Amino acid sequence: MHFFNKEQNFYGGHGIVGGQIGLGAGLGFAEMYKGTDNASICLFGDGAARQGILHETFNMAMTWKIPTVFVCENNKYAMGTSVERTTNVTDMAKIGDSYEMPSENVDGMDAVACHEAFSRALAHCRSGKGPYYLNIETYRYKGHSVSDPQKYRTKEEVEEYKSQDPIETTKQTILKNKWATEEQLDQIVKDIRAEIEEALEFAENSPFPDGADIYDDAYSTPNYPFVKD
Repeated sequence: MHFFNKEQNFYGGHGIVGGQIGLGAGLGFAEMYKGTDNASICLFGDGAARQGILHETFNMAMTWKIPTVFVCENNKYAMGTSVERTTNVTDMAKIGDSYEMPSENVDGMDAVACHEAFSRALAHCRSGKGPYYLNIETYRYKGHSVSDPQKYRTKEEVEEYKSQDPIETTKQTILKNKWATEEQLDQIVKDIRAEIEEALEFAENSPFPDGADIYDDAYSTPNYPFVKD
């Protein structure tokens, strides 16, 4: 399921693995073309990083100095195969080296570290220096899908990462510094759950689209038009 929210400048996901990498650079190029100081943030997984489009896009983005922050959400296993089994270069921050793209590893289990890294990356892009690459080292507790038996990792490893859960550690940091009370944080959780329930109800009660809608917003060259019956 991929979401799209124009009001929040969130342009959704992409059904083709790695397909969003080129689109992310395209969004950055659009902002550069319009003369804004905005930057695009393009997220993809460690599995998608193996696609050829990444290298084509990195090369173009550096050549044209496109303001895009490329973010690898590196959960170490992609869909179910470890990084060690898919590449000889396990330090994925090095992917940007061939293009002299500023790159860094970030502890994805640390919210503060992520905030600081994104601040550096966005400042770099907005200054006109071109793209930036962040390898966010994180983890997923559940399988890639309901049919994933997760035999590629141990239960002990999963529990070790759960003990570093960024939501819980961030909550404790907020409480320790008295930036919010337990009651205020509980209310945030309630509000989020209510928003999710509202979205779920809207989805379940919405009618299925008409089959002909598949042609809406689809474009082609004049020689190969889409024709509705």
